[in-house]
Amino acid sequence: MKSISAIGIFITCILSIASAQDSPPPYTLQKPKLVVGIVVDQMRYDLLWKYWNLYGNGGFKRLVNEGFECSNTKYNYMLTVTAVGHASIYSGTTPSIHGIIENNYYDDKMKSVIYVMSDTSVRTVGNPTAEAGMSPFRLNSTTITDELKLANKNSKVIGIALKDRSAMLPAGHLADGAFYFDAKTGKWITSTWYQDKLPPWLEKWNKSKDINNYVAKDWTLLLPRKEYTMCTSDTTEYEHPLPGEKLPVFPHKLEKGNYTNLPYTPFGLTLTKDIAIAAIQNENLGKRSATDFLCLSFSSTDLVQHYFGPNSLETADCYVRLDRELESFLSFLDGYLGKENVLVFLTADHGGAINPTFAEDHQINGGLMMTDSMADEANKYLAPLLGEGHWVTAVTPEQVYLDHQFIASRKISEEDVIRNVISFLMEHPGVQCVSVPRYNINTCSPYIEKQMMNGFYAGRSGDILFSMKAGWVDWIFKGGTSHGTVFDYDQHIPLIWYGWHIQHGESAAPVVIPDIAPTISRWLNIASPSGCTGNPITVIPLK
Repeated sequence: MKSISAIGIFITCILSIASAQDSPPPYTLQKPKLVVGIVVDQMRYDLLWKYWNLYGNGGFKRLVNEGFECSNTKYNYMLTVTAVGHASIYSGTTPSIHGIIENNYYDDKMKSVIYVMSDTSVRTVGNPTAEAGMSPFRLNSTTITDELKLANKNSKVIGIALKDRSAMLPAGHLADGAFYFDAKTGKWITSTWYQDKLPPWLEKWNKSKDINNYVAKDWTLLLPRKEYTMCTSDTTEYEHPLPGEKLPVFPHKLEKGNYTNLPYTPFGLTLTKDIAIAAIQNENLGKRSATDFLCLSFSSTDLVQHYFGPNSLETADCYVRLDRELESFLSFLDGYLGKENVLVFLTADHGGAINPTFAEDHQINGGLMMTDSMADEANKYLAPLLGEGHWVTAVTPEQVYLDHQFIASRKISEEDVIRNVISFLMEHPGVQCVSVPRYNINTCSPYIEKQMMNGFYAGRSGDILFSMKAGWVDWIFKGGTSHGTVFDYDQHIPLIWYGWHIQHGESAAPVVIPDIAPTISRWLNIASPSGCTGNPITVIPLK
């Protein structure tokens, strides 16, 4: 049996080499007129197949059946969250290089937890009442979109997403526009980082009040209830109601003039797709002298799962409706440019865990961790050992920040404080292991340690890193779910290439997310992002 297996592997390798040799070198091919990067927020790999029988033929199935799937694509760092995922996809590297370590992290200079996109040097455009401006200034690497702009100033780059971080980080530093949604006003906005006023087409859209079309009806199931066989019942303790709701049940009410819950429904997907199409048309993307790039991120899938969890009717219906929006979008691209002129890739910024209460009820390991209270708990733990004080200043998901000034004032060895904090952490039932890069302290396996160090950026990351055990979730509600860990459910995500010269096929060869950017760089004959550590994916046959 071993010899037969070896022969099979040898034949597979020969065929792979032959296929690669049959493909034309990418530098000889006509470049795509438009590159479209689609990121589905919190799409665990298995969700591609979990709802397969509910999908139509023109969305996910079309991408899989006509495109090339890299089925073994994973993230290679901790923490797997939205800002970090989008930064890593487009910069071709990990947080250890690009510096985006979390959505929010503790800033020692400001003595508070800050949002990674906040920037007091810029202001919001499109909503003069917004409290803070946003920008990608903390992203310490160029992106593939930046490199496209540097290679040809005539190339246009546009980012579209409900979340500001999901629009700006992919679009990069040099984009022609990055537009995101303000749920308070129902308007699409941007930042003076990119431009001082909205483009006329978007300003016109904001004034039209077309936003009310997306809250004109309640959210009900798209398909008959009996077809959602993979879901739990309509209301369970594994779900959390949306703001303003008493129970997490259908129908979910929406009302004209109130857009707060719109992003938490599939209508947020429709809105995002419609604005993306408007951007392509009005910015003339793909119909000019240079390759253009649209960065498109669907955020509602993440928000729905945070509240309802991956086994809910709401999540299933959200993906079914996303499938229809993808079908509509791909059909638009067919008529606008033609499939052969558009290079599309679809991936996700992270996966997600099952609800910890669901896990417990089904005899699966897991639990709920709420880090918001852990700083106070740590200081109480340390009080009888070191004395009353502010030893730990903040705990964010899987990171502990020490109060260095206070520790110095007490003339106690920082290492002594750290070892006592480690003892506190290891007594928590959900903590797997810890690492302290500054002092070369590590109780983690080599696999987890590597993921931690890929996600570690000195000056932004915590003094002490810890990994939760598999199945544990750091979340603020008992219902719903979250993500961020080193485990497969958070790291294994889809990656599908479609259009242009992409041949149909599938490969289970290992791919890490930082490989996406250098692959596109190779096909476009441009430089890889400045911090790039990924490698071009060479198993994808071109025709």
